[in-house]
Amino acid sequence: MSTVQTDEERELEQLRGRLKHSDRLPSLPKKGKRLEWRFDAYKDLLQRLGHGDGMAEVIEVARRDFVDLANASGDPRGYLRARAKAQNIVVDELDAANLPTRAAILYIVGAYQQLEGFLKELVDEVDETCSRNSRDRRDKEAALDWALDVLPGGATRNTRRIWQERYEVLEYYRTVRNAFTHKVKQGTLDAAFSRAEAWRPIIDADLRLSAPNPFDSLSFDDFLLFTRMIKYVATDLCRLARPTRAEIAEHAERVLDGPGKFRHWNWETVSRERAVASIATHYSRRHLFDFCSEPQLLDEIVDQQFSKFDRQA
Repeated sequence: MSTVQTDEERELEQLRGRLKHSDRLPSLPKKGKRLEWRFDAYKDLLQRLGHGDGMAEVIEVARRDFVDLANASGDPRGYLRARAKAQNIVVDELDAANLPTRAAILYIVGAYQQLEGFLKELVDEVDETCSRNSRDRRDKEAALDWALDVLPGGATRNTRRIWQERYEVLEYYRTVRNAFTHKVKQGTLDAAFSRAEAWRPIIDADLRLSAPNPFDSLSFDDFLLFTRMIKYVATDLCRLARPTRAEIAEHAERVLDGPGKFRHWNWETVSRERAVASIATHYSRRHLFDFCSEPQLLDEIVDQQFSKFDRQA
């Protein structure tokens, strides 16, 4: 039995077709291991976003309940004045129509600050882990553009690798944040929205969110979409920045010779079995790294360390 494709299904298929190219990172499994190397900046971001998302959800519940009760009172302004007096807060105006949009903008601004902080912390950590020296951000350069450029692969390819639609959604909400904090040309805002809104059929199909929306009608779904995209892109940036085999070997040498947990080891007497097990455990717990992804590398690291003490491999 043949089925007739609807216009919506045809549009969705065409959009997905535009995104099929060799640079695009493959989708991650929904279950099991997702990253070969977890940076501390990524772990911290997820913790901060999780807390921020939870607080935004609580505030949104309170906002909606307040509006419902104000409207049910029959006198929203009188209700506001009464509640404000009870809470000892001076409130002169109730703009109920714009309250959902203003709340969404405040959530988005907070999430953007988390994203920008993460990008700086990630690049710094990648430089330290891989013994690199990334350039500083240029004047007026967006933090995401800077991170994509300095991470292995460069800006053009990395933008395609993290999925173009995700990049353009993040760019729109960055522009929203800029429009809220300082003056942005309407044409700039409209262009950013148009690029992000073009992917709405995919967002609706995959995430079931009614977003993105124009600046003057942002909703809680916009915030949910933004934080979801931050997490997706942060994950992919960690995939792009995964240290090479040589970089992991050099990093391990610094860890073993440094002031951390191995500083009191007696490398002249420690058994090979203990050395192998302890190093593997350290990297598994700290970075979720499994040496099975780099055959013989763990043995080579131990051999290198033993050779400093004239021990045979």
